[in-house]
Amino acid sequence: MASHDSPRGESRWAGLCFAGMALAAAGTWLRFALKGTLFIDTHTWPFVASSAVAGAGLILAGVGSLRLARSAGRLSWRALWWWTLAVHGVALAALALTSKDVFMNLAFGALKRAGLSPYAHAPVALGDVPLVKLLAPEWAKDRSPYGPLFHPFAALADALGTAIGPPLWGPFFSFKALLLAALLAALALAARHLRRTRPDEAAGIFAILALGPVLAWEVTAQGHNDGLLFVALVAFLVAASAGREALAVVALAAGVGIKYSVSPLLGLYLVLVARRSFARAAGLALLAALVLAAAIAPEWGSLTMRSVPLVGGDVGGGVILHCHSLADLVCLVLEALALPTASLAAYRILAASSAVLCAAVLLVTAWRARTLEQMARGYLVFLFTMYLTVPWFQPWYVAWALPFLIVEPDPQWRRFVALFAVITVAQWALPLDPVTNVVADAWAAWRILRLLRGADDVATATDAPAAVRARRRTTLPLQPQEASHD
Repeated sequence: MASHDSPRGESRWAGLCFAGMALAAAGTWLRFALKGTLFIDTHTWPFVASSAVAGAGLILAGVGSLRLARSAGRLSWRALWWWTLAVHGVALAALALTSKDVFMNLAFGALKRAGLSPYAHAPVALGDVPLVKLLAPEWAKDRSPYGPLFHPFAALADALGTAIGPPLWGPFFSFKALLLAALLAALALAARHLRRTRPDEAAGIFAILALGPVLAWEVTAQGHNDGLLFVALVAFLVAASAGREALAVVALAAGVGIKYSVSPLLGLYLVLVARRSFARAAGLALLAALVLAAAIAPEWGSLTMRSVPLVGGDVGGGVILHCHSLADLVCLVLEALALPTASLAAYRILAASSAVLCAAVLLVTAWRARTLEQMARGYLVFLFTMYLTVPWFQPWYVAWALPFLIVEPDPQWRRFVALFAVITVAQWALPLDPVTNVVADAWAAWRILRLLRGADDVATATDAPAAVRARRRTTLPLQPQEASHD
């Protein structure tokens, strides 16, 4: 049972999370103080210095969260929530540093408020305004890759920010504050679920989610809308775990309406339900279709998938995207050797291979999963297959995997996901990507293979004939804790 007193050791690690995030936030203001502008130029020494400071803070926050997770149950839930508010409070004060995505999100919100569809108009349609000048030139002319449910959220942030003022600052902090409010609601839902289903492990898992650097930095600090996917996925998993299938499908369909990237999970869940009742699955599929149809209806005349990045292949009519990946490293090396044709060929081969691997994992999961936990584990493997193989990867994509910690029964898998999350975000400290990414991905691939091999060993032992298992019981001495599980 968790103590209601806050032991000094656990408070120290929680304090390290706070200090690390405060240092990371200070790093973003350092760049602004040196440059005097919100525009992010990654090819300047102020950016490199600020990233080093912010990265050092993220490393500290990551170490603190990993250490705290081991014994967070000794802290009261009240203390955990106070530390969560403190960490995310300093993260909210941060400026954009590692990505310009938040400005793109604000631009789509401004388009929506102006009565222009983000699917039919690019941010440049806003004219010569300060917001557009903060965007990367290659993206300013691109239309929205997000789902139709995201644009009203961005428009609301723009409206609130414009009312609060001043220009740019008001919408910027309003957007992040709305994301934080949604994130805290999801964390509260996750905490309630964890305390009900696995009270002994609840505090440790919550510490990884709430005090770890991924959500605090990539969502609250940098304003990535992937935080909304975190909300949808938590709501889905909690509802599905409680057997509330209709609510689970609505939550997941809403997630698809925000970002299309979670659509494979909706398909897997419908397959899982269909194993028990095809009619029930058909009804849930219709419900999901109705939710998506309602979301799409206002944008029906202009909805397009042209700007949506794909797992593999060329994007946007011949433009190839590679970042933080093996494909990125290979293409950069070949381009440095003045071999553009070879670079394009390598990209296409690696992208196609990634697509095949991801599809194979989804198919195997759909075929083998019989329970929600098995489906969730299979989808987690799919996500990591994507993370490690797609040409275009960004650290904030890890936020898609974190919700599955609340239903993952194996502590080894949970520790792996938590450690990968910290390693991925910590790489902002040094501008050595994609080299550091490839090294980290190689470790992650090795670790996943070991975890999967262990899972297969357990499955084999479980499926062994009763006579064989009985013979093992007579020949192998059992520890007391092992015997208690029989």
